[in-house]
Amino acid sequence: MYKNQIIELLSNHRQPLRAELPQPLSLHTIAALIQESLSPNQTPIKTQIETDLKELEAEGEVLAGTGNRFCMGKPVLLAENEDNLTGLLFQGDRAYLKLAHQALETEQPTDKTQLHPRIQRYELIKERLQNYGIGLLTTLDTIEHLTPPELPKPSLLKGSERVNPFAVGNVRRYTPKPMKQQCDRWQAVLEENLNELSLLRLATGEYIWFDSGQFYELTPDVATLTMFQIDRDTSTPLLIPWDENEGRLNLQGVYLPAIYARLLGRLSKASPGSSRSRLFEPINRPKAKEIILRLGCTLV
Repeated sequence: MYKNQIIELLSNHRQPLRAELPQPLSLHTIAALIQESLSPNQTPIKTQIETDLKELEAEGEVLAGTGNRFCMGKPVLLAENEDNLTGLLFQGDRAYLKLAHQALETEQPTDKTQLHPRIQRYELIKERLQNYGIGLLTTLDTIEHLTPPELPKPSLLKGSERVNPFAVGNVRRYTPKPMKQQCDRWQAVLEENLNELSLLRLATGEYIWFDSGQFYELTPDVATLTMFQIDRDTSTPLLIPWDENEGRLNLQGVYLPAIYARLLGRLSKASPGSSRSRLFEPINRPKAKEIILRLGCTLV
C-alpha cells in the first residue's frame, strides 16, 4: 500500500559524507515521514508499513538492518540469462536508475524499471553498468551465489552486543518441532532455560543471538539463515507444500532470506487470491525446487 512512498523516501535519503550510499532509517522515522506526506484525513497503519517493508525486503528492493532500520538495496539489473537481454529489471537504490538508462542508452523514460538496452552484449552491458556502481546478474548467477544456512560466526558478532533482553519484555526462542510451521516454532522462554546457543525474538521484531552468556543483535537475514540451520541441526526441516502438476509453491507462514524470496518471486507469479502461494512455469520448476532444497526444507 505504501511501497512506492517507501522506495522514494529511502532512495532520497543519502548519507551526509557519502552521497553514493543511501541513509538507513528506522521504522518509526519512515512511518512518521510517510504520515507527513499524507492528507490530514489519511492515517497510515504502522503495521501496514512494516508489512510493506518486509515485502520490499523479500523482493530485493530494501535491506533490513539491526534496530528495525531499513535502507535501499544495492542497485542491480537482473537478466534471465546472458542471451536474453531485451528486458532487464532494475532493483534497489533508485538514485542509480537514471544512470542505468544513460549507461545502456535505452532512450526510455528514466523512471522505468524495465530497461531495454540498445546494446545486446552481456559483457559490454556489465562493464558499462559497473562504471556507474550498478551490478548485473542472471538467475543462475544468483542461485549459485546463494548464502547457505549457517549459525552466526563469532568473528562477525563483535560490535553487535546487546543488553539482556529479558529485562525489557517478553522473549521467544526459535524451537523447531516436527510438523510445526515456521511461525509456530517461536516459543516463550525464560532466561534460566536458555541453551548455550539460542535464537531469540523480541516483541518489537528484533532478533537476538545468545552465545556463551552474551546477547547479540542480528539482522533479519542473518536470523533467518540461522533458523534454517537450527532446523538442519535438529533434523526438523520445514515441510513446504509443493504441487508438481500445477507448479504451485505454498509459502504461507514461511519467512525466507531476502535473496531466496526475491529469486522465487522473479521466477513465478502470485497465485490468485494469495501472494504467499507462487505459480511456476514448467521451465522454472527445477530452479524453484533447487532454491527451496538449498535451505534444507522438504517439499511435500
